[in-house]
Amino acid sequence: MSRICRVSIGMPAYNRGSTIARAIESVLGQTFGDFELIVSDNASDDDTEAIGRRYAAADARIRYTRHRGPIGGFPNFRFVLDAARAPYFMWLPPDDYALPRLLERAVAVLDAHPDVSVCVPRIEFLGADGTRWPAEGTFALVGSPRENLWRYLYDPRDNSRFYGLYRRDVLRRVLPASGYHAFDWTVAVGTLQAGKHWELDEVLLVREASDPTRYTRMIDQAFDNRLARLAPLLPFTRAVLFGLRVPPTPSTLARLFRLNLVYHVMYCQYRYPRYGELAYRVAASVERAMATVWRGLRGARGARTA
Repeated sequence: MSRICRVSIGMPAYNRGSTIARAIESVLGQTFGDFELIVSDNASDDDTEAIGRRYAAADARIRYTRHRGPIGGFPNFRFVLDAARAPYFMWLPPDDYALPRLLERAVAVLDAHPDVSVCVPRIEFLGADGTRWPAEGTFALVGSPRENLWRYLYDPRDNSRFYGLYRRDVLRRVLPASGYHAFDWTVAVGTLQAGKHWELDEVLLVREASDPTRYTRMIDQAFDNRLARLAPLLPFTRAVLFGLRVPPTPSTLARLFRLNLVYHVMYCQYRYPRYGELAYRVAASVERAMATVWRGLRGARGARTA
């Protein structure tokens, strides 16, 4: 029986012949070499297959699988996780790339801090013109479980923490059985129930930036019903409250309501601009009212403990 390595890296790929070599090379260039790289080719019709097979033939740490037909994006993400054997796991899409010390530093954190469920590097986005700018969704969540949950739910931002290094057993427990819009947020909440989210203090991962309109297209593809598209975070909200069984405290419900309102407005501003502007003004008023209520509640709690 072969020895189990320390880190599994899952690379779900589809028609990424132009970037997959860069992603694989970034893994092979890590200063921490005790890993396996699982490349799952979702029936690509470009040269992704040829590149994947070439690298797998040259390095025994790389396992390449080609599916006979397309299995879908989420099932491909699940496939590489199910195939993983190491105690630590991360996803690395083939259009992103890691900098050399990512695994070394993230493994050291998970080894030293058993209460951390995922270690996330700082991340930069890469634009089509070569410019890079910082992601905002990797901020550390190392307070109490309640504080971490509330801070996350207030504004997940770009949720780049999804591409951190996880404890594989935790990730397997919280990954939903099927995909839906914002399932990656469910993963974040689930892993916060199991531990803290650590942020490394340097940029060690680069993600290729997406077209801003991709968000709207994703919602249109995820929901057949037009009314459902107006509330795209309802599946996430149900998963948090009824799947993960997060206690429905007033503060948690208020944050979930705010998130649903914000993403309703964001979608409508793209798809229905005239209504979207009205919705934005209403949401801004609600936001101000909620902020006033929260300040009052914090003041009342502070007076009771004084």
